[in-house]
Amino acid sequence: MQRLITLLWQNKAEVAMTEQKVNNNQQLYYAGIIAVVVVILLALWLLFSKDKAPEPLPVLTPEVNEPAVPAQVVQPEPETVEPEQQAETPAPRPEPMRQAEPEAPLPTLEQSDVEVKQRLLTLNWRTGLAGLFVTEQMLRNFVVQTDNIAQGQQALGHPLFQPLQQSFSEADDDKMQLNEQHFKRYEPYIQLLESVPPEQLVPLFNRYEPLLQQAYAELGYPDELYKNKLLAAIDMLLATPEVAYPLALERPAVVYTFADPVIEQLPAAQKQMIRLGPDNQQRVKALLRQYKQVLQQ
Repeated sequence: MQRLITLLWQNKAEVAMTEQKVNNNQQLYYAGIIAVVVVILLALWLLFSKDKAPEPLPVLTPEVNEPAVPAQVVQPEPETVEPEQQAETPAPRPEPMRQAEPEAPLPTLEQSDVEVKQRLLTLNWRTGLAGLFVTEQMLRNFVVQTDNIAQGQQALGHPLFQPLQQSFSEADDDKMQLNEQHFKRYEPYIQLLESVPPEQLVPLFNRYEPLLQQAYAELGYPDELYKNKLLAAIDMLLATPEVAYPLALERPAVVYTFADPVIEQLPAAQKQMIRLGPDNQQRVKALLRQYKQVLQQ
């Protein structure tokens, strides 16, 4: 009996061990299946992650009260080119700055007529009138006339222009007076002076001012500035009074004089301005004001 009981316990133990073994094998089987499924899912995830990367999750950072710094744009690094691969065309060189041509040396006062004439006649004078200029001793004559006009006089023997083609003539009647016929004689000279603006003549004055100053010193003014005498001459002519035309003339001797003693007592330079006539005188005064303004700049 006891043996039988022992056998029964052995059988139960074997059965229990068998069942436990079976259960263990089932657990291992199911664990293997789960592992295989996990491996397959992992492989699929890796496969699809190569085609489409998942969007990164936003990173939340705590707010800090600091001044905003502008984002820096990262520029792509320039591609380096080996010397062998560089283009053979050389880089364009900057054009050299053009240097102004040096001014020609100033001639002497004695030899200045050739250059002064050349530069003066290159200006755009009215056609056919440039021949009215006297081209001998040009600078000296100009200085002498300037000095005399500033004193109200006129210098004979130092002409700046060729003489009038039409001489002064008396009227047919007994009345001697200045009329339009006399005024027209000065028209070519005024047209000549009006044809070139003062701005074009002032550079010539600036170039030859040392020679003009030398000629002015020869007249006995070594310590005076010639430009001041030129401005004084302009002021003398601008101060010519306005008179009512026609003007009666007299001829007590060889030359004609003004019948009005007030006009006759005016400086010779201003009486010459009156002989131009009212319209011509205003045109000359307009030119003189322009020259004065340009010289004073």
